Amino acid sequence: MLIGELLRRSLVLFEQYTYGPFTGKIMDYVPLFPLAMIGGAILQIILVQTGRAQQVSRELINRIAGVCLDFIIVSALATLSLSSIGENWIAFTGLALVGVLWTIFCFWVLAPRMLPDRWFERGIGDFGQGTGMVASGLLLMRMADPHNKSGAFESFGSKQLLFEPLLGGGLITAIALPLCAKLGAPFLMIFFSIATVAVIAAGRIFFGPVRKNRSGIR
Repeated sequence: MLIGELLRRSLVLFEQYTYGPFTGKIMDYVPLFPLAMIGGAILQIILVQTGRAQQVSRELINRIAGVCLDFIIVSALATLSLSSIGENWIAFTGLALVGVLWTIFCFWVLAPRMLPDRWFERGIGDFGQGTGMVASGLLLMRMADPHNKSGAFESFGSKQLLFEPLLGGGLITAIALPLCAKLGAPFLMIFFSIATVAVIAAGRIFFGPVRKNRSGIR
């Protein structure tokens, strides 16, 4: 977490003395959580390279992470503004409906085509995360593959290392609203649409298509 805070302060200072005076402050809105994940990855690399990784107690780390997660959930619920939801219930309902339909489409249509082996076990985790939270996805994966024969947990964890610091409450999530206020929603929609198409094209070129077990259920 200290490494993450150091990264955050460095980004704030970099913005302040470079493009910040022209575009306004953005890094101030970036949460500590994704940067702390990057800091954790840096610390893990250092421990592995110095041969001290075996001195870290995985059980203790899991307990600390569980307690921190409880605090995050309680804080999120305590700061939830029910009045804001009530005043904007039409927008929230529309977002929820589109989000659920998109998640279902990704699971039943895209997952069998993008995940060549054991797509059901691997895709159910992202379905649970998309409709709830990471814990929901992990629970569904545990129910679908209790003995982890598919390697879904390792795949899910590897994906989270890239997803969380950027999209899952990370950098892009944090700067989306400030950029929308400064540049306008149409510009942001065009930019992210182009980025989405570019990512899909890169995936098709470098990683697909590969067809193995289409059903995913054994």
